[in-house]
Amino acid sequence: MEALAKPRYKKKQQVENNIYTRSLITRSISIPIVSVGKNIQETIEKYVSLNYEGKCVVEGFIKPNSCKIVTHSSGLIRGTNIVFEVVFECQICCPVEGMLIQCIAKNITKAGIRAESSDETPSPIVVFVTRDHHYMMQYFSTIEEGSKFTARVIGQRFELNDKYVSIIAELVEPKKDYSTMGMNKEMSKPKLVIEDD
Repeated sequence: MEALAKPRYKKKQQVENNIYTRSLITRSISIPIVSVGKNIQETIEKYVSLNYEGKCVVEGFIKPNSCKIVTHSSGLIRGTNIVFEVVFECQICCPVEGMLIQCIAKNITKAGIRAESSDETPSPIVVFVTRDHHYMMQYFSTIEEGSKFTARVIGQRFELNDKYVSIIAELVEPKKDYSTMGMNKEMSKPKLVIEDD
């Protein structure tokens, strides 16, 4: 018997142009015993929202209004508080080296360009593109305030409870499109004519 080989089709991966990734975070939270009642789920959600959303934690910047409680433990009483182990799902921004980010220039100085994410408002990132990295690039001098461009992350930095992640990046030059320049690739090639003697 021959084994029939099934054709393997590769699923097309959707490229998300998003700076956030979904993540599960486990935290131990302490709530006053007076606040605990029938609505414990709502109380935990409010606590997580107030203390973690819109700030940088160890994992990165947590997007506001993105936290959802997955599970929580039954509480342990410690003095006048109850301690819960809570697992919640949220959107985290923690850019890595080599990541491409769509930016909009906010300020241009002699030192370089300060930009923010063009996709998200308020922006969870502040991007710095230094002039020193681009002294030979013509494209750098064409960018003005309000211009959109693509940047590649070189490094990132943040501290706990920061309102944004600071990024050092380099410009990515857009690829030239021949059709918009009035030249067609086929037209730019010379014709080859073969003559018989």
